[in-house]
Amino acid sequence: MARWRAQHSPDVLLPALRQWFRSPVGSTVLKEEQQLINRALSGPSAARRHLLKLSMIPERFQLDDRLCQRQLHLGSASQSGHSQVLDAVCDYHQLPLANESVDMVVLHHVLEFVENPHTVLREVERMIVPHGKLVICGINPWSPLALRGLMGRLRRSPMWQHHSLSINRINDWLSLLGFEVADVQYGFHRLPLNSPGFFTTHRSLSSGLPMGGVFVLSATKYRAPLTPALDARMRAKILRHPAMLGATRNIRQ
Repeated sequence: MARWRAQHSPDVLLPALRQWFRSPVGSTVLKEEQQLINRALSGPSAARRHLLKLSMIPERFQLDDRLCQRQLHLGSASQSGHSQVLDAVCDYHQLPLANESVDMVVLHHVLEFVENPHTVLREVERMIVPHGKLVICGINPWSPLALRGLMGRLRRSPMWQHHSLSINRINDWLSLLGFEVADVQYGFHRLPLNSPGFFTTHRSLSSGLPMGGVFVLSATKYRAPLTPALDARMRAKILRHPAMLGATRNIRQ
């Protein structure tokens, strides 16, 4: 199994994330991310869909209300004290929603800061309906912003002790879970400097250039995952047990 970088406790990590996203660089990153995510979610039937949003900063991550019929905000218990927008408090690895119950899911800087990102993706796959859409937003590991993060790691900054997830790695995970990546857009083609203001106010480059500080990946669920979920394997073992099958026949008689 993969060994993931140890994260700071939520009491340390969440305030650090909020502080960074309030900085000139962080505010510019967030603005461009939301524009790209709104574009990825738009579509002719979007107004009839149910959208689930998972974000490390839910109180600041706002999307266009016209994108869907309803937006559902879920977050961890450590986030509830900082945010008033959560509809329910839960663990990202055990989301309290039924199988195939949502049309669209947005993961906003979640995979980078959870204990096991692949487990979260499996849980998200369970909830998305067939032909549903998944949008993932994260820091591009091949960008000037990621280089800035290397300096932050040396200083043990909580913001930069995140998992470095490449597009290819996420694409492999999604393929195993039955998703097909439709598009990848990039934002924040700038140097991650708060001053002078030119670095956060000049016109952004094309979203197709892969050197942007953040990426927004959109994928569609087309088939069942190649590896069955753990609870499905457990049920299969029970159904194949001879004693259980015999007991079932006796009850029916």
